[in-house]
Amino acid sequence: MSEVKARANVLLEEGDRIDGLKLGEAPLLLSRFLVRFPLAEDHVVGIAGDLVLKTGIPDSKIYYALDELAEKGLIEVQAGKPKTYRALPPRETEARLGRMLDAKHDRERKSVTRVGALLEPLRASAKSPATDLAFIVKGLPNVIARAQSMIGSARREIVVLASHEPFFRRLEPDLIKAGRRRVALRIAVPDIRVDKDLERFAEVRSIVCTCMILVVDAQQVLTVTRTAENEAYGITSTDETLVRLGIEYWESPRCCVGRG
Repeated sequence: MSEVKARANVLLEEGDRIDGLKLGEAPLLLSRFLVRFPLAEDHVVGIAGDLVLKTGIPDSKIYYALDELAEKGLIEVQAGKPKTYRALPPRETEARLGRMLDAKHDRERKSVTRVGALLEPLRASAKSPATDLAFIVKGLPNVIARAQSMIGSARREIVVLASHEPFFRRLEPDLIKAGRRRVALRIAVPDIRVDKDLERFAEVRSIVCTCMILVVDAQQVLTVTRTAENEAYGITSTDETLVRLGIEYWESPRCCVGRG
């Protein structure tokens, strides 16, 4: 085996170890063949029938292997009768895989942030269940994640007062889902249009004060101060006085008024 082919084998085996890029046996074998034996300068390597004969991969697996390689960004499919398959130049393959792994890392980072926001209440209550009545959530992504979690846990009633429209819009899809679960919704927002489904589910009022409060099942309250990405923070609590105060804001004509 030539040095070039040996190096191709090593590189492909290393690529197969990349998390999120694991290939099955047939796609890995096929990818090795495509790198070693391009049929022309433009890297068109042939049709499925030819590849069956040249690789030994049975026709029952060849299309699955080709689809997997195309999905991973390692080959391109060129339309036609029959279709042809092209192994990408190394730099293009590197760029595609880099974008794929960057996107995967970004998704995982956001998941970690969200999980951290959801676990913080459990950690706080475990430390001191008798006295830890409130805790702070910092950063807009964490505040949003906490609000979404509270809305998702609601079983009876949700009260939302949101004078900041962009913050409300981030929660709107979750509120619609809660309405479909037959959770009662009471919402106060600026004089803006709300989603038609939400309007059908909720009692909507106009907010005339500046505040952002979420009350769930008359048991949990979240108050939000500032909404800049790095400056936002929220305080959540199960304290009965704070929960009742949030509901009183909804009931006060100095904060919420009916829509005409």
